[in-house]
Amino acid sequence: MPTNNKTSLGLNSWVGTDKPMRGDFVADNTLLDSLLAAHFGNTQIHLSPEDRTLLTQAFTVGSYYGNGEASQVITLPFAPRFVLVFMEGMPANDYFPGGGYNENSFAAAAQTGESRGVSLSEGKLTVYQTQNAQAGGILNNLNSDTMSYLYVAFR
Repeated sequence: MPTNNKTSLGLNSWVGTDKPMRGDFVADNTLLDSLLAAHFGNTQIHLSPEDRTLLTQAFTVGSYYGNGEASQVITLPFAPRFVLVFMEGMPANDYFPGGGYNENSFAAAAQTGESRGVSLSEGKLTVYQTQNAQAGGILNNLNSDTMSYLYVAFR
């Protein structure tokens, strides 16, 4: 046993004339192990692996080319909570007075809902292209043949 009191952590504190016993070291190691395990396991002060991924890889940016079909499914690298999709180099919405319609080239989707032209399910983003222009309507323009689109997917 140590002559002096314990340290602030409760570890043995010996002086030169003490004769440490094996049991003292075992008790110190057991105490250190339990204190460190509790500290490292405390998710209030330490990040979980999932939190660390969320902070270091919060989003991804990708692209695809439209194929002109009524819809196209894009497989994303993870199941996002929110996705933005837009045609590269075009306005979000364009009005064509000659045809009397709007062409929508921007959309957003979340796990709980989406705007016109996209849907989100697990790690799959589905984009839609209106096939026939209708006067006074809003056309989905997120899969136009050979056009380049970008998406930003957030974890």
